[in-house]
Parts: sequence; C-alpha cells; structure tokens
Amino acid sequence: MASNVSAGDVVLLVWCEGQSPERVKELVERLQEKVGSSGQVKIENAERLKHSAHPSSSIDIALLGALNPVLNHHDEEILSEVVRVLRPSGRLHVKEPTVTTANGSDLRTKEKLISALTLSGFVNISEATVEQLNTEEEETVSKQYKVEKDKVQLVAVSCTKPNYEVGSSSSLSIRLPKQLKLETKTVTPDVTNVWTLSSADMGDDDLNIIDEDDLLEDEDLLKPSADSLKADCGPGKKKACKNCSCGLAEELANGDSKPVKTKPVTSACGSCYLGDAFRCASCPYLGMPAFKPGEKIALSNRQLNADA
Repeated sequence: MASNVSAGDVVLLVWCEGQSPERVKELVERLQEKVGSSGQVKIENAERLKHSAHPSSSIDIALLGALNPVLNHHDEEILSEVVRVLRPSGRLHVKEPTVTTANGSDLRTKEKLISALTLSGFVNISEATVEQLNTEEEETVSKQYKVEKDKVQLVAVSCTKPNYEVGSSSSLSIRLPKQLKLETKTVTPDVTNVWTLSSADMGDDDLNIIDEDDLLEDEDLLKPSADSLKADCGPGKKKACKNCSCGLAEELANGDSKPVKTKPVTSACGSCYLGDAFRCASCPYLGMPAFKPGEKIALSNRQLNADA
C-alpha cells in the first residue's frame, strides 16, 4: 500500500490490535519518506478512529489493513468516519479478511465488502484482489472469528470519495422553452379591493346587505293545519301506508272515511303537556309535540291501545 502514496499527501494509517509496534514504526517511516517534508502521516487505532478529532476533509489517502497480520473487520462506523475525514476525490485502500461463503460470522464476503463501501458513499470501487494468508494468519483469523481455515481469504479493494462533500448542494440552471415560460400577471389594486371586506365596511350605508326577514313570505309564517300535513296518497281511493301514523288505517278498517272519534284522555301525572322528557314510558302522548295545559288532544284508537 505504500506504493500508492505520493509526495505531499496527508496519509491516515489505521492499525489494529495484534500488530507489533515495530511493524507499525517501520511502515510509518516508509510512508514518511514517500510523502516528504510537505506531507504528513497520521496514525490511529481502529477502535479509536470513531472518537478521533481529525478535521473533516483533511486526509488525502487512508490505509486500512496495511499491516500484517490483517485481522480487523472494518464495520460501517469506521468506513463512515473515513468518508468524513477524506477530502473530495480522496482515496481509500483497504484490506481485510473475508469468507468465500456467508456463514453467519462477523466476517463478510468480498461482495458484502464492496456493498458496504458503496453504502458508505465511496465511488470508483476497484475489483477485489484476493491474497493468500500465511498459516499463522489463517489460524489466528479462524480462531478469532470461528470459521474454517479453507474458507478464509484476504481481499484488497481501492476506492475514492466523490469529488464533492457529502450533503453539499448546488443550484441547477434549467432553461425552459419559450412556450413553457410562465407569464406573470400583474394584479391591479382595483381587482384586489373587490375581494377585500373589512369590519369597517359593515357599517357603511352604501353597502347593500339583504335582510333575512325579506326572504320569508307571509305564508311561511302561518302555522300549518293538520290536514295540510297529511300525506297526499294520490288520485283515486286513498290507501294507508304500511306504517300508517295519521289514522287513515283506522278509518279504512272501520269502513268510514270520517275522522275517528276518540274519548278524552286524562293525564295521571299532569306533566304530559311538557313533552317526551316528562312523560311516562306508557304515556299515550309519547312522540307527540308539547302542548298547552288543558288543550284537548285527540288520540286515535291505535294510540289508545296498549302494545301487544
């Protein structure tokens, strides 16, 4: 991975537990020779990278898994932090152990690694290069992640950060055709005032407001008679409705079209005239409107008979 570094680059080297300090120091010296005095090499532990105080967009190249043995699994939080600290068009070179087939362990396949890089925001992802682990590394990875040795392989992938900051925005210059250009209509003050009505206008003598009493005729104020409220059963012989409530069914049953004579009914409680709220459950006046005290109310035979 040191061959990917150029003079003047700011390099972030991420190491993990299990790697010797001598190898870390040796790689840092090689990288320092590559970047020269105008560049810089920063070292960070993988577990502490998420808590680091590296400024955003301050790194040119990030190296993950550059030291042997490569034991670390780079999760989404590490990849997201690398995206944050990389400059636009910055490069990432990552190595990590993978498995040939998914088996439920923490190790992922190379396809899952490429997918994780894509979801983290990286572009221009290269083809995954498979490298063989030595016997010691295979045993260490197999024991740490509890996978079979023959299913473990080392994968190297390179990718870049987009040439813009994550979350940045820019305005689009869209030129509309002439026929699609919207014409802005000017509204004159006179048109606006037509639809404007304030509370002060309500007292204006020139404002003509219709009096609601003028909408009613004299006939509308007359109390309707009982005959006028009866339903018109049409021409010919009258027939009672199925649920007749006007007394026509009783008249037809008696064979007489004259009104049924009813005997006067006296109130036992004396409050029947007040309305249904003051009437008993068996009151014959149930359903009828309130009437004046002492007013004679005629009831049909059907209303006088108790419900069967």
